[in-house]
Amino acid sequence: MERLPIIVPAARKSRWAWKQLLTAFLTGLAFLAPLLLTAIVLVWVFGQLIGFVGPDSLFGRALSAGGRLFTGEGSPLLSFALGVAMLFALITALGFVVKDKAKKVLEELVDETLGRIPLLGNVYRPVAQLVRGMSGSKAEEMSAMAVVRVEFGGGIETIALLASNDILDVGGGPARLVLVTTAPVPIGGALLLVPADKVHPIPDMKFDDVMKLYLTMGMSPPAQLKPGVPPTVSSAS
Repeated sequence: MERLPIIVPAARKSRWAWKQLLTAFLTGLAFLAPLLLTAIVLVWVFGQLIGFVGPDSLFGRALSAGGRLFTGEGSPLLSFALGVAMLFALITALGFVVKDKAKKVLEELVDETLGRIPLLGNVYRPVAQLVRGMSGSKAEEMSAMAVVRVEFGGGIETIALLASNDILDVGGGPARLVLVTTAPVPIGGALLLVPADKVHPIPDMKFDDVMKLYLTMGMSPPAQLKPGVPPTVSSAS
């Protein structure tokens, strides 16, 4: 007996076509996700930068005022551009001055001066260590920015950076000063005093591992955090 051809209803064909289109779109979106996330981070950073140094910001108006020393009350945009050029020249000249040994001497002078100022010193030191660590200019600074595991109680933990090797005590017992960064932009976060026995070094993890962890919002955890990787035995004191 001759078999009759199976007739697929038009509605079913339409649903199949839309499903294929949606699948292709989601596949393409997943492929572009790293680029999109990178673009989002860069746009956010650029927006923050413009808000801080743009022509309408307090800093930008100061640059424009410097440019007006040469342009008078001419074009505001030209005044701002000249101010930026003057700042660029000043920073470049400073770069020549602080090269090699002079840089180390001036860094120590600034660190010692600002480190003595209450509150400001506690903020400046870890930020300076963070920036220098990212630039790779002072590898010894990273010994004070070791990667640690911090216990908050109730089974909650986080990965942070040790801001200082010193044991501190503000009345609640021995404590460590740690920098808990934020995702996806790890340049920032909170400085926390945590009981010393709740801070555990992770010697196998490096600064770059923490940056990658936060930049990817945890989607690329370092191998040291995965099961089956034996931790290196180290003193937590």
